[in-house]
Amino acid sequence: MLFSCDNKPVKSQNKILAETTKTTVIKAFNAQMAGEIEVMKSQLAEEFTFILTGQLDISKTYNWDEFLEFAGYFGSLLKGDVGVSYKGILVEERTAMVFAEGRMEGVGGKYENDYAIKYTLNEAGKIIVQKEYLSDLLLAQRLYGQDLCVEKKTME
Repeated sequence: MLFSCDNKPVKSQNKILAETTKTTVIKAFNAQMAGEIEVMKSQLAEEFTFILTGQLDISKTYNWDEFLEFAGYFGSLLKGDVGVSYKGILVEERTAMVFAEGRMEGVGGKYENDYAIKYTLNEAGKIIVQKEYLSDLLLAQRLYGQDLCVEKKTME
């Protein structure tokens, strides 16, 4: 924290940048969860990419149009509304990590997943990358109805 000549605190450039990043990310996150696509898109860079982490065929990098297609398909696998609760945010300059909990019903049963979503902003203050971390195995079981078989290992 800096002080001006009249002893009033002055915010550092990094603090101002972090606050701007937080505002942009929260606006985009809330718009995405509410299905307000145009509001979300207004916070994104032209070259926006969405990355879904994991080992499944859907775990890859998407451009905007592919992301919309994926999001629409995701929504079609739910029984009822998207139920995601915002839990917190960590921000450092042009990067933010949002933590959220998903509590929904999918075609394969109860779908409860925890999310960590990393947002990276460009120099213009627009989101250029959104990278989502979650349990892709749970996603496959509860939303895609896939039965995942794994060999149980024992300590013998």
